[in-house]
Amino acid sequence: MKDRSQGIASAPFRAACYLLVAVFLAVYLLPLFFAFNTSIKSAQDYLNNPAGLTKSWAFSNYLVAWRRASFGNYIFNSILYTSVCTVASLLLSLFIAFPIARRYVPFAGLWYYLFLCGLFLPSGAIPLFQIVLNLGLYDTKLGYMLIMTGVNATSVFFFTGYLKSLPRDMDEAAVIDGCGYLRYMLRCVVPLAKPAIASMGLLTMIGVWNDIVSSTIYLTSETNYNITRGLFVFSGQYQNDWTLMAAALFIVAAPLIVLYLFGQRYIVDGIMAGGVKG
Repeated sequence: MKDRSQGIASAPFRAACYLLVAVFLAVYLLPLFFAFNTSIKSAQDYLNNPAGLTKSWAFSNYLVAWRRASFGNYIFNSILYTSVCTVASLLLSLFIAFPIARRYVPFAGLWYYLFLCGLFLPSGAIPLFQIVLNLGLYDTKLGYMLIMTGVNATSVFFFTGYLKSLPRDMDEAAVIDGCGYLRYMLRCVVPLAKPAIASMGLLTMIGVWNDIVSSTIYLTSETNYNITRGLFVFSGQYQNDWTLMAAALFIVAAPLIVLYLFGQRYIVDGIMAGGVKG
């Protein structure tokens, strides 16, 4: 009887939770739906009723936006930047987090809190710009990738908490078997840290793909633009053509939407595992 009363009492709470989730879902999805609805309207249809449902179904807007914005070159650059920067950033963060988590370096706790403080410090754009300029890497793909590959304090913080859960007996067994440090990291630590790598990898990819600030500062040649920089230029040229703007926006966002739909499970699993094991 008591369990039944508790179930009845919790019903309003569950209903309130579902209602809250529905509200947040509407807040995020309605603008997305409105943008998609705008992207498939003809120019005349949009002028007649900007907020109404489309009657024209002008999917050709995507082809026109792709051609006029030269998104093919921008997407190739973004794929190059995102893949290289994500892999390099994850490896650097993992190789830094492991000795800190294992306390194989002096003052490991101090290093840990220094990286934690890095979450709240500014990026140091002015000295970084001077370094890139003096090295002759300004407006180059290599220079931009070096900027975006910088060690992510969030990844170091997350990996450190996750790696603390791995048994230290593996380290001793690897030493006895004569396994080198690099081989041990790549053959043992990386496979065991897949949930954390997957979640941090997806978040890093989203950050690099969506970058607009660094690309605006360090890339001036159109041949080096990433996809968001290309969209920024395109919006300046066609700022009054909202149908083409919406289509271009969806072209830029589509890879991330697909990536998140297929990778959200890894993000949740990695964060939950890191939170529980850390």
